[in-house]
Amino acid sequence: MKLNVFERLLLRNIVPQLERWNFDSMKAARVLLENLFTEEEGEKLQISPNEDGKGVTWKVKDEEGNDIPQEKEVKVSDGLMKKIVKFLEDLDKKEMLGFEHYSLYEKFVGVK
Repeated sequence: MKLNVFERLLLRNIVPQLERWNFDSMKAARVLLENLFTEEEGEKLQISPNEDGKGVTWKVKDEEGNDIPQEKEVKVSDGLMKKIVKFLEDLDKKEMLGFEHYSLYEKFVGVK
C-alpha cells in the first residue's frame, strides 16, 4: 500500500494505540513501525515538531531543489490490517474521526 509521509506519521501514532496483542501481531507491528521510514529517508525529510507542539513539518525538496519522494510502498500484515481497520471504524462509529484520518480511512477501510 502506498502511503505518503503524513499517513505514515499518523500510522506511527495509531499502531501503539491498538489493543489486544499477541506476540505475532506485536512482531508485525514492530516490523511495520521500523519500516515506515528508513534512516536515510529520515535524514532527507528532516521531520521535526512544530514550535507549538501541534504537528510536525518535513522537507519536500532537498538543498538542490529536487523533490524528495513523499510516498512509499508499505507492507501491512493481514492481522495488523484488521486491527487498523477496526481502530478506524471504531473512531468512525464514535464520530471521533478527524480530517487527518481521511486518506488513511479511505486506504485501509476501503481495502476491506
